[in-house]
Amino acid sequence: MQWDSYKTGQWNKQVYGMKSKSFNEFLNLPESTNEKFELALGSASAPKSKMENLGWYICDPLQITKTPQSYKDYILASKGEWSIAKHGYVISNSGWFSERSTAYLASSKPVVVQETGFSEIFNTGRGLFGFKKMEDLPDVFSEINNNYTKHCSWAKEICNQYFNYNSVLTDLLDNI
Repeated sequence: MQWDSYKTGQWNKQVYGMKSKSFNEFLNLPESTNEKFELALGSASAPKSKMENLGWYICDPLQITKTPQSYKDYILASKGEWSIAKHGYVISNSGWFSERSTAYLASSKPVVVQETGFSEIFNTGRGLFGFKKMEDLPDVFSEINNNYTKHCSWAKEICNQYFNYNSVLTDLLDNI
C-alpha cells in the first residue's frame, strides 16, 4: 500500500484523504489481536518505525511485485488479506474494490477490507468481509479462524461469481 499516493482532495468542504488518513484508527490492531499483520508499505512519509513498534511487520512492496510470480507467491503464502481503503473511498461510500482483493479471492484467501459500499454489490460474511471500525474486527477474525477452510472456499466462489472472465466479459460484450 502507498501511505500517500497523491494530494488530499476537497469538494463541498469535504476532505477526501489517502490511506494515511484512514489508518490511524487501526494502528494498534496487532496489539489487540493474536493475528500477525504484514504490510507491503511504500511511501517515504509512512511512519514505518512507529508501526513496527506497534507490532506491524513491514516489507518492501517493490520486492513483492517485482514479477508476476513473486506477487502470486506472496498472496499464496498469506493467510488472507486485511486492508484499509483510501479515506476518500470510505467517506464517499463509492463501492470501490481493489484488484488486489480480487487476486486474494481468486487464490482462495479470505479478504477483510474496509467498507466502501462494496457490500451493497457483493455478498459478504463468507470469504469476504467489510468492516467500518476497529470494534468490528475481533468477531470477523474469530469467524475466519474458526472456519478457515470454508472461508477459503467461499472466497474462491465469490471471485467466480463476480469476477470470472466468462460472466464479466459476456455481460460487457452484451451491453456493448
